Amino acid sequence: MKAFAQSLQNVKAYICPVDFYRSELPAMPPPRGSGWRDGGLCPFHSDKQTGSFRVNLETGAFLCFSCGSKGGDIIAFIQQRDGLSFPDALQKLIDEWGI
Repeated sequence: MKAFAQSLQNVKAYICPVDFYRSELPAMPPPRGSGWRDGGLCPFHSDKQTGSFRVNLETGAFLCFSCGSKGGDIIAFIQQRDGLSFPDALQKLIDEWGI
């Protein structure tokens, strides 16, 4: 359990939400400032208009006003988008980001 907690802390410390969302959301406009920003097209439904999907560049939280998808961090984003459990989403981030 201690190793799992350490992995979680490493992911949250190593992966900056700005870098994560720029990598995962190619349609996201260039981020300016911090806090809640336009995330581009929502990856959780067949979105055709920008503006309803928002990401928080400080915490990694996300929210879609159209489909209702939401989460508190980048791990929750991976869980929902890829249909993974929390441990599997954490491991995917560790593997993909080389942590």
